[in-house]
Amino acid sequence: MSVQLPGAIRFLERDWLAANHIMFRDGDSATLVDTGYGKFNDVTLAKVNETLSAWRDIPLSRIVNTHIHSDHIGGNAALQRAHPGCSITIPLDEEAALVNWDSPDQMLSYADQEAERFTWDAVLECGETITLGGETWQAIATPGHDMGSLVLYSPKSRVLISADALWENGFGFVVPQAINPNSLAAQRATFKRLAELDVVLVIPGHGPMFTDFSGALKRASDKLEAFAADDMRIVRNVVKGMFIYSLMWRESMILADLPSYVNRIGVHRDYNAQFFKMSDEAFADWLVTEALRAGKARVDGGRLIAL
Repeated sequence: MSVQLPGAIRFLERDWLAANHIMFRDGDSATLVDTGYGKFNDVTLAKVNETLSAWRDIPLSRIVNTHIHSDHIGGNAALQRAHPGCSITIPLDEEAALVNWDSPDQMLSYADQEAERFTWDAVLECGETITLGGETWQAIATPGHDMGSLVLYSPKSRVLISADALWENGFGFVVPQAINPNSLAAQRATFKRLAELDVVLVIPGHGPMFTDFSGALKRASDKLEAFAADDMRIVRNVVKGMFIYSLMWRESMILADLPSYVNRIGVHRDYNAQFFKMSDEAFADWLVTEALRAGKARVDGGRLIAL
């Protein structure tokens, strides 16, 4: 089934490293939902400016973030500089984490990721509505992947901006139950809450738009229950994902440096100490093997190269 977005909405698809963007035209100004990863701000700025140009050079007046992971907030500061007067709205439940910038829960330096600190002007609370593209969108709490995250839903167009709460074939990582027993249960409750919505089109945080909402929920729920049955599966998913993400944004890593790297980066150091109990050398070798097996890397001249 083909579903068209309303004319005042533009979907700007990115990739795994930078979250998708959604732009809305409201009269003589525009709003952008989520801003990608900071290393790729040149691409973000170009895509945003191209859309603004197509909309007769209206200004970008507002940024709205669904949650505060690096691939969703990384362009906030750069876009604010490029578009003076642009405000930033964050989920209310993320405000404490942003005040306490770069805490482990934010998964920045703790997971070898970067984001430029920014200031915000407003907060959006679960249950509130926001006008985007001339339509009313409901803010719905979707804890799990990020305990303070929100998604946006338009009852009129039946479109869901699902961020990392739901993808076509999965969802954003959840942390092991041994670390936070609430995350997996919260993600399960999020799926139940989303299932109550009448949705014809989903705009996810990563990947293309899709219409098989019920199928995506079933696939995601099945994956979550497989995680629930095996906490080590979650552990492996988190550290492999974080390592490959870092490799991809860095583009390459020196193999000989990896034992010291996994000892220095919090998520690898802590997860290894609690779950794997390997030497730094053995744990680094395991991560390299997993990256190679996943087809995300190759070895060349003493370096691990991202593919």
